[in-house]
Amino acid sequence: MNVSVTGEISNLTRHSSGHWYFALKDAGSAVRCFLPSDRVRSLRYDISEGMQICAHGYVSVYERGGYYSLNIRDIEVEGEGELAIAFERLKNRLESEGLFDPGHKRQLPSFPSKIGVVTSPTGAAVRDIITTARRRSRLVDIIVCPCLVQGPGSAGSVADAIYTLNENFPDLDLIIVGRGGGSAEDLWTFNEEAVARAVYNSKIPVISAVGHEKDVVISDMAADVRAATPTAAAELAVPHMDVLEDTVARHSPERMFAYISDRLQNAQLRTDNLKRDINASIERIFAEYEHRLSVLKLDIDAGNPELVLEKGYIIAGKDGRWLSAVSDIAPGDLIKLKFRDGSAECSVISTEVSNG
Repeated sequence: MNVSVTGEISNLTRHSSGHWYFALKDAGSAVRCFLPSDRVRSLRYDISEGMQICAHGYVSVYERGGYYSLNIRDIEVEGEGELAIAFERLKNRLESEGLFDPGHKRQLPSFPSKIGVVTSPTGAAVRDIITTARRRSRLVDIIVCPCLVQGPGSAGSVADAIYTLNENFPDLDLIIVGRGGGSAEDLWTFNEEAVARAVYNSKIPVISAVGHEKDVVISDMAADVRAATPTAAAELAVPHMDVLEDTVARHSPERMFAYISDRLQNAQLRTDNLKRDINASIERIFAEYEHRLSVLKLDIDAGNPELVLEKGYIIAGKDGRWLSAVSDIAPGDLIKLKFRDGSAECSVISTEVSNG
């Protein structure tokens, strides 16, 4: 038998299996609850300890422990206050991760030729977007990727639609994501983390258009541009034909040629400057390495005893090693003398240690 139980979440445990366990309590009683992992993934709210909820499900008996448990199928947050708490908690977490960073936001194309729309295929929003876009320009193609915009599974449906357009239609100039007005709970899909991340990760610029002017959702913050309504999104996305015609009229072939020539000259100048800078850097690097090699050669030469031969000196050696002190030899030893032009073997007659 299906039942609904309202109470405060207590002893919330998120098991490694993905299942959640907690109790729902009021002033005088409590009931144990079990939320399976597949239902956790489809939750519409970020629930937490102490939150007031209404849980829908059926009662079962846990035989090993001998107690009743409410197996939950769906959860509704009780009251606008609880929704506001869930909203602020998720907003703060995503903001700390950089999902609302202004530096990530992109400008919309001035004259888009192909637009994707993620919304319900039967709602007023899709009609408003298409009608407004067609009225403003006949040159824009519109691709609608239908999805759920409310209820269980809707967040995943919206996110999947955004990813689908990115994967299958990479030539889109922009995407409009949204729906018409409704209550805070109706619009909650666009406060879900899955939707925010899909909007942020989109390679195609995104306009978020949810509800009315007063409605602000998390997808608005993650999007490149927020529109007050779906109609406003179409107006932002598609310039009026009069604007396009006026732009074309103001850009005669002569002016366009002059503009392009100027751009090419500027590009050539930048290229020449970059080439000069690169050559100067290369010459500087080579000069630095040549200096290092010269210093290294001086160090090597300073440690080479055979260089003294070129100055008219000789080198004395014994047993395959050069001698550096008279104490290394004794009378009767055979030593080898190396000259610049040859060598000689000699016998030591006597040695004398210098006192200086």
